[in-house]
Amino acid sequence: MAEFNRRPETNNLFEGTSDEVIEVVLKVKDDFYDRYNRNPENKLRAEQLRELLLNENRICYFQKQKADDHNNRSRHKIIVPVGNERAVEFIASLWTDKIDTFTELYSYRVAKFKEIGFFNEPTKNTTQRNCLFRFAEIDKKEGTSANNFKELYKTVESSEIPLVDINKDKDRQIWEKYVVALKKLVKQKEQVWKIQNIKMPYAETRQGETERANYIDIFINETELREQLENDILELFNESELEDYGVSENKAFIEFKSYRALGQEELSQLKELGDELFFELSINSPFHTISGKIEFKYSDNVSKEDIFSEILDKLQNEYELEASINNNGYIDLNENDIPHLQKIISDHYSHIFSIHKDNVIHLKIGFTTGNELQKVKQTIKDKLNTEGLDRATVSLTQDNKHLLVEVGAFVPRNKFDSEGLSFVESISRFQPTKPIKTKPIDGIELIGNTYQIKNASKDQVDNAMALLQQIFSGVSFRRLPTQYFFKANEKVNPETLRNFKTITDLQGKTEFILANSTLKISAENKTDFDKQLKRINDLVPTATIEKKEFNPTYQILFSTDVESKRQSVINKIQNEIRKVVGKSVDFDVVKNHSRILFSYQFKTDDERELFKQAVNTACSEHRLFLNYSFENPLGRTTYELFKNETLELEKEKEVRRNISQATFIYLTPEQRKSLSEKIEQFGEEAFFKDGIVIGKLIRKENDKLKFKITDAFDEIINGRFEDRIELSELKKGFIKPIFPGELTNIGRMIRAMKKVTEPNIKNGFPVNQNLPNFLFDPNEARQSSTDLEEEKQKVVQNLNEPLLKDQPKQLEAVAKTLLAIDLALIQGPPGTGKTTVIAEIIWQTLSRDPKAKLLITSQTNLAVDNALERINGKKLVRPIRVGNIDKFEDEGKVYSNDRIKNWIQAKTGSKEESQNSDNAVCQWIENVKEKCSKEEKYAKAVSKWKKGLDQKDVLIKSTFSTAYYEYVNVFAASCSECGSRNFSDTYQMTFNQNSERKSEPEFDLVIMDEASKATPPELVLPLTLGKKVVIIGDHKQLPPMIDEKEFGEALEAVGAKKLIEDWTKDDYKVSQFEKLFKNAPKNFVASLDTQFRMHEQIMNCISEFYSDQEELENGLICGIKGEMNIPDFNVKASRWHGLSSVPFIEPRHHAIWVNVETPEDKVGTSYENEGEIKAIQTVLRALTKADGFEQYQKHFKKDEDREIGIITYYMPQMQSIRKVMYPLFSKNEWRNFEQHKFENEFQIPFRINTVDRFQGMERNIIIVSTVRSNKQYKEERGKKIPIDNNKYPFALGFARELQRINVGFSRAKRLLIVVGNEKHFSHKPEYQQAIQKMHRIDIAQIPNLIK
Repeated sequence: MAEFNRRPETNNLFEGTSDEVIEVVLKVKDDFYDRYNRNPENKLRAEQLRELLLNENRICYFQKQKADDHNNRSRHKIIVPVGNERAVEFIASLWTDKIDTFTELYSYRVAKFKEIGFFNEPTKNTTQRNCLFRFAEIDKKEGTSANNFKELYKTVESSEIPLVDINKDKDRQIWEKYVVALKKLVKQKEQVWKIQNIKMPYAETRQGETERANYIDIFINETELREQLENDILELFNESELEDYGVSENKAFIEFKSYRALGQEELSQLKELGDELFFELSINSPFHTISGKIEFKYSDNVSKEDIFSEILDKLQNEYELEASINNNGYIDLNENDIPHLQKIISDHYSHIFSIHKDNVIHLKIGFTTGNELQKVKQTIKDKLNTEGLDRATVSLTQDNKHLLVEVGAFVPRNKFDSEGLSFVESISRFQPTKPIKTKPIDGIELIGNTYQIKNASKDQVDNAMALLQQIFSGVSFRRLPTQYFFKANEKVNPETLRNFKTITDLQGKTEFILANSTLKISAENKTDFDKQLKRINDLVPTATIEKKEFNPTYQILFSTDVESKRQSVINKIQNEIRKVVGKSVDFDVVKNHSRILFSYQFKTDDERELFKQAVNTACSEHRLFLNYSFENPLGRTTYELFKNETLELEKEKEVRRNISQATFIYLTPEQRKSLSEKIEQFGEEAFFKDGIVIGKLIRKENDKLKFKITDAFDEIINGRFEDRIELSELKKGFIKPIFPGELTNIGRMIRAMKKVTEPNIKNGFPVNQNLPNFLFDPNEARQSSTDLEEEKQKVVQNLNEPLLKDQPKQLEAVAKTLLAIDLALIQGPPGTGKTTVIAEIIWQTLSRDPKAKLLITSQTNLAVDNALERINGKKLVRPIRVGNIDKFEDEGKVYSNDRIKNWIQAKTGSKEESQNSDNAVCQWIENVKEKCSKEEKYAKAVSKWKKGLDQKDVLIKSTFSTAYYEYVNVFAASCSECGSRNFSDTYQMTFNQNSERKSEPEFDLVIMDEASKATPPELVLPLTLGKKVVIIGDHKQLPPMIDEKEFGEALEAVGAKKLIEDWTKDDYKVSQFEKLFKNAPKNFVASLDTQFRMHEQIMNCISEFYSDQEELENGLICGIKGEMNIPDFNVKASRWHGLSSVPFIEPRHHAIWVNVETPEDKVGTSYENEGEIKAIQTVLRALTKADGFEQYQKHFKKDEDREIGIITYYMPQMQSIRKVMYPLFSKNEWRNFEQHKFENEFQIPFRINTVDRFQGMERNIIIVSTVRSNKQYKEERGKKIPIDNNKYPFALGFARELQRINVGFSRAKRLLIVVGNEKHFSHKPEYQQAIQKMHRIDIAQIPNLIK
């Protein structure tokens, strides 16, 4: 169908829908209807769908898809909306039926057909058309030949395939895998310990407790793991693929025979095994190594002999000349025939070697000596005996010139140097074990019936023995002891030798070598040679000169015989290889540069192949005289784990931390076996409920665990005899921590994430089925067409918060939320009235729909309760607070469902009733009393009515509480609580009390506050409950607390670490709120700009942090500017503090930087600064002695108004400040801190915490300790030495992140005092500008102010 290959004239795929209706014929298989109806996700029946498509034309969306893998046929996706936020989607291929030569009919053959959620019209690479469908049987020749269908097909076919948003899809996968991984990691903490010993229970009263309790000490076995680790390694890997492995006290390693990259699961398992011994995987692991060698071809005698043999053959065959060449290349050939040899070499071997003529004759010089061999004979024998060679014989030869040693062992040539003997020769002898007819053999000398070879190497001996066995088959030969001949060194007086050298040496002619008494004569010819001999004899007639004829020698010198030449080649090869792969190659030169061993560590296959190519290229230039080879072309892989003492200590801390909140159970050996079987069968999903609860872990000290035991466990030790278990039996058992609470929370997150990542009937659906789309891409959220200005006017006409009328940004946030269909996003910088906006959104929503159900939620209970405080007493609003009341602020406790229920059930007038009386229902009753008529004519009835209300009997409680719950319209709970059974039950009781059918919680609006601190799994749980969601946060404040290492390990545990392999440190700090906020359409995004919390001076210190936001075109605005300096504490907007202690502070100072330049000190991986702690004490003494402080403290009655907040960025600093401020506190006083917080030097309350715990709080006075400094203590020889800390920006530590500083500075309302090193923090421009806006003073100026 050639015409379909032409491109259309227009490229505009979004030109709108023509009024023209295009007929589209769909061909489906016979079983199409059955298959469609079997899909539980399809809400329509196949027959209904058919009718919908046949009866009316519909707007359809066409997208090109990837071609079919089997037949390469093009495919299209067709989306047909069918109403009620649903569409049908099918994948189809063009089908052509040829009717005749001139006629073709075209249809779509449908492969897949399913229903999908449909919320927004697709726009990316999408063609929109008005279509009418017709169904046809697949084997019938039916279709359309209309031109408009052909043009439609060409338009779709010419478009691009829509790209999936990779980041959106990846984010979805990351967080889905992460929550699953969290469960896996918790399960891993549930390790089983074998009991080593168990002591009898004992009773004691712990500090801070009034009653005695029973305790028990249980000892566990954490040692003897090394052998187990080796066994585990063999279970994890196939032994046949291991070259070597081992576990020592401080190291474990695994070396594979070949290149081996472990998969994520294997790597995770290996790390888990290492953790058992406190080993951590080396940062260099795995290291893949490819090794080999480069050898010069003719560096050994064997390879030279082959060449020599070739040359001799050519001399014989081509010139009929007999010659010989010894191992050193010296040629036995008539000098007249040398040119023939040179011709052969020139023609065939010039690239390998050349002939060198040697005119030097070496002659031994003798001098008379008295040294006799007889004297050392016994010495030699004794020496051999002491070395175990007592069978050796030592004798003198018949001529008494040589000492003969016969021994069946190897004797080195220099064996008897110290005895004054020098080696002459050795003879290896072979004798048949039975009489044979001997015969001559080339290369082996025959003496009698014994064969022998002289000065033979081990290989030559072996070859000779093999040759004899071959020639004389059936006859065995034995080796006789080898004969070693030595001669006495002629020890000559050194002075004699020196004199001889001085007298006889003639430059260029003769040279005497003292070391071996050898005379070298370089003669041009025989006449010259004789002349030099005569000269020397005449000069020293007493010397004996060895008799030799002048016979110049010719030697074959290989081009690589000279070591310097070999070294030069090797250096060149090394440099060429390193040019390509860098310096990471190890070279080991051996045997005088005749061989080079190399080893290269690589990370990837590409690096390995690059190295191999580099070796090939570097060696190719020299291939004629060298070879290279690889030990294994793929290389080998080694993983190393090293004992880390810090890790061991940290592991111990981690174990303590992990199990501190765990429930411990005791398992019998049978129960332990049953548990193992279930884990093997079901893995992480194994459900196990056996075991006896031991109690609460009080302390873990290495292998000793102390428990406060339960009555049930006490009973099995101390109970009735027939029920008791003896300690000896208990020792055979095991203990195991379990984490039911943690697993429950994770389970809730997993279920919620499944609704978003895999919504279906099995996993369930979010209330808003578009949530899976817009949670990871805000552009998928539906947008309202209503005019924003119109909506603002509607809000203004019905304002509950009058201040909003003059606050355009806040008004805009409310209006955009009300207009939103799916999603609204509000950024709330510090103090900008988020709770006011939340209260107005709630009011506006309920005033428009009094039956609406709302949910206020946040990651923290504090944020939830702050929102409740703002709506306290508002008409139309009936909140209920769900969760653990012990974690609520006072504002939240008023609406606690548990408190109201306890109050209802308490007896009238009881203590329990009084304790629970501060609740919403009671407040309602009090409001009713206050609003009773004050007219005299109703006084008696009203008085009786009030009296009844005051008594709050069962009827009153029941009536008012029933009425309250009937009109509850606002639920408030933390994110994690939203998935609890308590939350679900409270919802059913409140909204479905009269219904037999339970339903999933569902809200018209979910308001999520402090969202910038939440991860997607924390966000998801409450958001799945809302038809519409408003997400409120500030990405300029604290991001989610994600530990990179733990996050990576979590994903690694489920084989998904690859998803974050390209993440940087910054990626971990980007919240989902920030991603949504920065990418969302502007018509449902709002930023609040007017803050009402802090004095303008304090605000100016953080305003620079928001200067890059286009949403805040006017920056941060101070909403209390007109009243902030009024010197009256009773004025709500006044931020006057009235404190004066010049030059430290005056009433006009609201932001002060106290410069402290003391060094920081590293504590583990964290930091503290003792100088700043002392400075804080000094500042507080000056502050509390300042004029006006007494009046300031007397005015404020609430603790939170009187409290001075002390914020720091490091846990050790916080702990040290607490110890200094409250030096005498016991654990009990810390446990009940609120009752004792005035018990300090200053007798004022403090709130001391890290910045993370302060978000959402505010205090009148805040002191910030920055900790980091440009000097750092380093311990040397027991002393702390200050060194420079100037690697910026890293030297700033946590302060590199503006968010943390922003939160710390913005907690103050009236006075911010920052204690820190000004020079250090000025390295970051934003901080420098903030410091410039503060009143600055050095700490040295303050002590003088303290009276």
